[in-house]
Amino acid sequence: MDYETTDGAQFSLREVLSEDNVFQSTVITAFVDGNAYAGTSPQRMEDMDEVDVIQYLEPVPSENVHPLLPEGLTVAPPFDIANHYLKAPQFTYEDSKPGRTFVADCLLSEARILEQLKQHPHPSIVIYYGAVTKGDRITHLCLKRCYCNLSEYNQIGLSKAERGRLLAEIRDGIEHLHSLGLAHNDIGPDNICVDAKGHAVLVDFDSCLPFGEPLKKGLVESILAEKHPISARENDLRGLADIEDSLVTSEQVIAEAFARDTGNGLTSPDSRPQTAPS
Repeated sequence: MDYETTDGAQFSLREVLSEDNVFQSTVITAFVDGNAYAGTSPQRMEDMDEVDVIQYLEPVPSENVHPLLPEGLTVAPPFDIANHYLKAPQFTYEDSKPGRTFVADCLLSEARILEQLKQHPHPSIVIYYGAVTKGDRITHLCLKRCYCNLSEYNQIGLSKAERGRLLAEIRDGIEHLHSLGLAHNDIGPDNICVDAKGHAVLVDFDSCLPFGEPLKKGLVESILAEKHPISARENDLRGLADIEDSLVTSEQVIAEAFARDTGNGLTSPDSRPQTAPS
């Protein structure tokens, strides 16, 4: 369960079950006032209120999730809620233990990739404004706010022409990455966003690496079976093929449901949902 409070604090709760499906504990991670917290509770999620959740939290060492800001990285401008999206590092309870810097390392790697892409912009790559800092550490990455992700956008029903345009935009973004010697390595509907004008942009670059480097996180299912997965063009091409399959399948399901409802008198022929204007 994930939720956000009115003051912007973010909480994530996950129940831990035994092999026999018996409840063990609830693990909690949170960002409050830009600081990371984690803890475990003997209570089930539904038995806790906000006060209960907070009492189990302990500060996570800054070095675990927030890397030092190196020279050469852009510092983000003041936050503009209408145009900016702040990406926080994603971490688990295990990541909160002393000495674990995997999350911080991934955030720094993504910041460096985004900095490189900032120098080589492309319409199908999300706009990066810079790193948000607190003291000498990076707390968030500031990006252009998008309308929704491709999974959500696809639910409104897309025409064949719209699907073709989106796929072409995604392909263009991937080819731009490849021209820079980079592979995204996690291409999927949830890592493709759609802007306010209905155009596709690639997001989530925490798995993006130069060709040939070993992958550590964010693997799409088609790569997981490989013994020693590396950053490669083929990873992105497989992800693109999966997206194309999912768009076609979803269109068929929506079309069949629409035809069925129209035949039953539940929907008028001119009431098909419309997409955002280009």
